Amino acid sequence: MSHRSAVQEEGQGSTCTGWVRAAQANFYRVRIDPELAALFPEIEAHFPAQKPMPAELLCTARAKLKKMGQSVMVGDWVEVSLPPAADSLWPERGAIEAILPRRTQLPRPAIANITQVLVVMALAEPEPEPNALSRLLVQAEASHLRVQVVFNKCDCVEAAVAESWRQRLQRWGYEPLLVSALTEAGIPELRRRCRDQISVVAGPSGVGKSSLLNRLLPAVQLTTQAVSEKLRQGRHTTRHVELFPLPEGGWIADSPGFNAGEGIPPVSPQQLIRCFPEVRERLGTCQFRDCLHDREPGCGLRELNWERRGFYLQLLHELQEAQAANSAPACPGLKRRGEGHHLTCRKQSHRILTDSDLDWQED
Repeated sequence: MSHRSAVQEEGQGSTCTGWVRAAQANFYRVRIDPELAALFPEIEAHFPAQKPMPAELLCTARAKLKKMGQSVMVGDWVEVSLPPAADSLWPERGAIEAILPRRTQLPRPAIANITQVLVVMALAEPEPEPNALSRLLVQAEASHLRVQVVFNKCDCVEAAVAESWRQRLQRWGYEPLLVSALTEAGIPELRRRCRDQISVVAGPSGVGKSSLLNRLLPAVQLTTQAVSEKLRQGRHTTRHVELFPLPEGGWIADSPGFNAGEGIPPVSPQQLIRCFPEVRERLGTCQFRDCLHDREPGCGLRELNWERRGFYLQLLHELQEAQAANSAPACPGLKRRGEGHHLTCRKQSHRILTDSDLDWQED
């Protein structure tokens, strides 16, 4: 029996398929839109009969999803149950019963089924920092999505400075776009690159993400915040994740800002090199299939002069250290049961244990 039939047999009304457009607190705005569903042919979508669409439902998620370890993300296709009143009232509230399979997902911001990442940095106030930019780009590449680089505030620097950054990113394997949210320079081309895409904007606070979105979405005015003079960095202005329709077609997400210098990408050491587009065409030329492109003999990248090699090695070592830490015993130094006086750890589900996580019992 399908999940849809089971819900209907329980007397909870009909069900339909929807797309989570926004999330805030414990509520979700779910869009019911057959045209949008047509972009995802793998989804077996179904909709209420004789109802005007597109429409939106205000939904909560069933507690069983949390018990199953599932979290609803913006961009998810979901199965929604409608109360009997929905037969006469529309739009109506609903409850998310199930999350349909995702094409893609990002952990931060938590968003699913997008097609491209817009990595936004500022050319001034604050100036771009190469390693922070590279770390953000690697995180975006790890998502296996199309990556677009956008340099905002091009009006705040000399043309030669902007051009030098454009050429530098070209050597990294990108075709960056120079824009200004103030003067609208480059905005028409940015609109073209977002057409018919489901995009998410990523980048540190203070680079003008909300200002750019205000240019792309004239009907929606998002909150912006000046860069802190004391810290020379932006303050967080976006509090939740939301997808907005673009006038030219497609959708774009406003998402909370984050510090691009934090964290390591969710890839293995062996897959890290694929997050550097400037050397992808040379992959497969190494003597050993599991080459990490560090000190291995016969490495096809050894003689290649590429700017970000030092950063790649730094990130590779970070991943290797994290991998070693995760594979270490949870409670090192403790004797096994039967070896005399020892301690037993009751909680064994943590990868990394801290004093607050542990409840010790002396045998």
